[in-house]
Amino acid sequence: MARLNYSGSIYATTSVVAVERGYFDEEGLIVNASPESSGQVALSALIGGSTDFAVGANVRPIQALARDLPIKVIALSTYGFAGYVIVPAHDTTTKSLEELKGKSLAVQVGSGTHTVWLRYLALKGIDEKASFKIRNMDTEQIPAAFESKSVEGGIAWDPFASVILDKKLGRAILGPKEIAEPLKVTYPFFVMTTDNVIRGKTETVQRFANAWVKTLKYIHENKDEVAEIMTAFFAREGLKLQPKLIRDMLGRSHFDRAAVSDADIEDTMASARIQYEQKRLRKLPDLRKAVDNSFVERAQRGR
Repeated sequence: MARLNYSGSIYATTSVVAVERGYFDEEGLIVNASPESSGQVALSALIGGSTDFAVGANVRPIQALARDLPIKVIALSTYGFAGYVIVPAHDTTTKSLEELKGKSLAVQVGSGTHTVWLRYLALKGIDEKASFKIRNMDTEQIPAAFESKSVEGGIAWDPFASVILDKKLGRAILGPKEIAEPLKVTYPFFVMTTDNVIRGKTETVQRFANAWVKTLKYIHENKDEVAEIMTAFFAREGLKLQPKLIRDMLGRSHFDRAAVSDADIEDTMASARIQYEQKRLRKLPDLRKAVDNSFVERAQRGR
């Protein structure tokens, strides 16, 4: 028996497919999997001991490690940035960040997407506080803010960004590729556990990794079938999305490896430095010391 908490967005794909396709069952592992509103909630459950595994954006283990919490990163869930800068549909003139200056922007402050946004602003020589009126808002609430016309722009990730675009509530002035490529962002989503789980449930962790590697291979090779699975998942979460839209979102994410790479670590540390400079972290931990690829590597070798 194991417990898994994960962020209920497009980044939930590996967690959802692992359960729906029965890969945990194949490993003789009963998994109680629960979607959460954010990776922060999933991480809090892990720290509090109410779950064994948590999936969250790259900044989440850094936030725990900065508090000296015994978090370990044992795998990738997916990688690939899915954030957009969007303006309302009635704004037919804004085309650049410079034209957004002085306007109210909705963003989930402290999230991984927000941190990449800050890195992008730094690259462009733009100060967030001096240039924009930031409204801290859970990303799942940003589509409603666009619908009510209560904001003049937003930084959101999928599927909520695609909801705004698909409903024609807004249009993107910057997409994932335009933001990520100049920064060399891989934007990994990590599978996290704790030292205690690794020591006390070593065989469970290995079985989890075995199932995880199988799941990633299936997703990488079967995007159309996965789109159907995720369509049903989002419907259960109250989001009615077309399979084609989800297929497009999956095409912007990557599921071709389970091990954390040097590029993932470097990208994460670049975001961590931003949070440290903003005093959101009390210290700057070394993520590399918390990464343990041994379980997925053993799974890939067939144990």
